Amino acid sequence: MKKKILVLAFAALSLTSCHRTNLEDLAAKSASDYTERYCPTPFVDSQRTDSVSFDRATHTFGYYYTISGKIDDPMVIAKGQKQIISSILNSLKENTSMKEFKQAAYNFHYVFRSQKTGNVVIDKTFTKKDYK
Repeated sequence: MKKKILVLAFAALSLTSCHRTNLEDLAAKSASDYTERYCPTPFVDSQRTDSVSFDRATHTFGYYYTISGKIDDPMVIAKGQKQIISSILNSLKENTSMKEFKQAAYNFHYVFRSQKTGNVVIDKTFTKKDYK
């Protein structure tokens, strides 16, 4: 009986770790494929996507953007930062294509750089507690 329980526990553990590895592979591939195919994107609404990455060690997707135009101003960013972060979070919550990653408690890191200065103007990571 103990042997049977041990075998079942090992099988369950193996399946779980197999799924996790496959999900990590999917995350890394999707980030890499998106970056290779589309990045950098053209500017739309004063923002472009420079790249998307995935860090296996922390289970974190990284989204890197450049901002330009009227919003590429420290005063504008400072004044609207809470609203910008709230908008990013709402988009993440509504993004059904990331459902499996969110269910696995992956993190999502967003970095926005100024086109004028190259400085990071927004750097925010969302975890499961933020998007659930």
